[in-house]
Amino acid sequence: MWIYRYALVPRRTLSALAGTRTREGALLRVGGGFADIHPWPELGDAPLDEQLARLARGDRTPLLLRSLACADLDARARAAGRSLFDGLTIPRSHWPGDDPPPDFDTVKLKSIDRIPPNVWLRIDFNAQLTPEQFIYMAEALPRQRVDFVEDPCPYDGATWNALRETTGLRLALDRGVADEGVDVLVVKPAVQDPSVILSRVDGGVILSRVDGEGSGGRKLEVVVTSYMDHPIGQFFAAYVAAQHGRGTHGLFTHVLYEPDAFIDAIRADGARLLPPEGTGIGFDNLLENLPWKKLA
Repeated sequence: MWIYRYALVPRRTLSALAGTRTREGALLRVGGGFADIHPWPELGDAPLDEQLARLARGDRTPLLLRSLACADLDARARAAGRSLFDGLTIPRSHWPGDDPPPDFDTVKLKSIDRIPPNVWLRIDFNAQLTPEQFIYMAEALPRQRVDFVEDPCPYDGATWNALRETTGLRLALDRGVADEGVDVLVVKPAVQDPSVILSRVDGGVILSRVDGEGSGGRKLEVVVTSYMDHPIGQFFAAYVAAQHGRGTHGLFTHVLYEPDAFIDAIRADGARLLPPEGTGIGFDNLLENLPWKKLA
């Protein structure tokens, strides 16, 4: 195993928990496959040094398990000389911020200080509110444009059921699997095995917000998002969304960071990422030319 440490410099505040701190991660090379290790200690992940130490001694965390799964997928595709995205189309993404370009019809906000007009709204409170605070804040939201509210407060099924009824808003649960009081599951392939979640969702298919209209029953929607990580991790999430999904997902997170060689290589068509050039997960030349260090 080989690693390459990197740093991502935010262009804006990432969240109330993360602020504008530089993010540290490591790319992983296992045989012929590549992956990303990008922990979020603010969300309970072990820090990077601990992740790498545990990897070296054969221990595994949820983040490491998913990184190794990505590296395996990538290695097999590269050995076959094909892109992971052959025959797939990456779905549309929401814009991460209050300044969406014209091609984006949906935004995800971490704050309601400024709410852009004429777009669908996905609002993420990172479970920082009390139920009472959320009810109060919900009164100020343009409800006809709110797609869902993610993690308004710490999850409790009965509490979230009551909040849904009181506010009339759809609620999304991040990094969890539950359906009581939940309309949307936010899935991060960097730390979650999507097959486990999809096995509990309608026919194993990711649903868009349109799918449930007029169906006579509530359907659980799934939104795939990156881990606000390196483009290698970002496109692992894009691959999962392209495999299973339709609708609008959270894959456009490279715009949150200052440009580097990998970010500059990302191509898009409006709100839709385009597959990177190369085999496997792409970025062949950039990956081969990194100063890899053997994992001690």
